[in-house]
Amino acid sequence: MSTIDDTIKSAGLACQLVRTSGNVNTYFYMSPKSARQSYDRDALMPTDSGVTNGDLIKYSNDYYLVIYLIEDRRIGQFLYVKARLFKCNYLVTIRDFNDTTKKFTDLSTNVPALIIDSAATAMQTDRAIVVPGMGAQRDYSYYLYAQESAGINKNTTIY
Repeated sequence: MSTIDDTIKSAGLACQLVRTSGNVNTYFYMSPKSARQSYDRDALMPTDSGVTNGDLIKYSNDYYLVIYLIEDRRIGQFLYVKARLFKCNYLVTIRDFNDTTKKFTDLSTNVPALIIDSAATAMQTDRAIVVPGMGAQRDYSYYLYAQESAGINKNTTIY
């Protein structure tokens, strides 16, 4: 364990990694503001946090999706994990259409997600799901970011 780990645990914020197998308590130090987008944050996490790409972090009443991680391994020592986080702005319901019954079935409810208008960002990522929407008599595209375990697929409807 590094001195940076000790600092993150003593001065950082207590949070939870939200997982289907059970939540994991850990700590993180999050940047107060991003130079990129209002939902975009950087965070430092301890080396023993167990955080992985796609994890969902709960802090207070807010959820953050881990977009990617960088492990800092300088001078032969694992110093810390740097994470890029997206702050979730919606709780959505994931529904799937059943062709046999011709009805929608709720797969997951209260799924934390970030939904942004495609015109509001020029960012490209393979973690985005493009959701068509309607507005002002034209088609709009939205990016939806959610944890992979939410079960979103081509037959999914988001509410």
